[in-house]
Amino acid sequence: MSLELPRADVGPERQRLLPVAALDDYANCMEEIKKRIEVVHGLIQRRLHLLYLQTTVESLCLQIRKILELIALASLVANRPEYEKHRKNFQGDWQAKRILKTLDHANPHFYPRPTKQVFDSHTGKVTETIPVESGYLSRRDFEHLYDTCSRMLHVLNPFSGEKQDVQSFFESAPGWVSKIQTLLNHHQIQLIDETVQIWVQMQAIEDGKVHVYEFHRVA
Repeated sequence: MSLELPRADVGPERQRLLPVAALDDYANCMEEIKKRIEVVHGLIQRRLHLLYLQTTVESLCLQIRKILELIALASLVANRPEYEKHRKNFQGDWQAKRILKTLDHANPHFYPRPTKQVFDSHTGKVTETIPVESGYLSRRDFEHLYDTCSRMLHVLNPFSGEKQDVQSFFESAPGWVSKIQTLLNHHQIQLIDETVQIWVQMQAIEDGKVHVYEFHRVA
């Protein structure tokens, strides 16, 4: 796909689809995710001391669930006009799975698409992006992880007969975080207008910050 950054003087057919504030809101969600991932790594590496495995895992689950909620809310930001048609009072939405289900109706292609940048060996400039085919948090993974974290945050009823395997979750946590990072490191959001995408860098080379761009397809 050949794409270009929109410019104010290219005519109404290529005017910016999303306001700058929406791109800033998306970037803010991603910056918060980066901070929470730092906390998750601190818990996994036991640099943050919470005395017991149970409380450590519960703190892990809280951070991971909030990360998933931020992914969902960022997707809402990118698709707000369509989302609002399906949820008039969307300002109070926070439950990640519910947001994703609404987005399915608003824009079936909303979920982030992880990509990898290919650089020219001589100029160091990006020549293309290629899809990441595996190792990222899929839509199915998202819902499974969200449900798992939610269950871990509740105290079990002693009569339920259920058990929480906190050791197993603690051991699986690095893999889950890796999948989240692979999904987001460099990703694209397809808007309802098939000629427009949002491209996101989580760690730009020049300043280490999140950069969000709106790209338009050109002939």
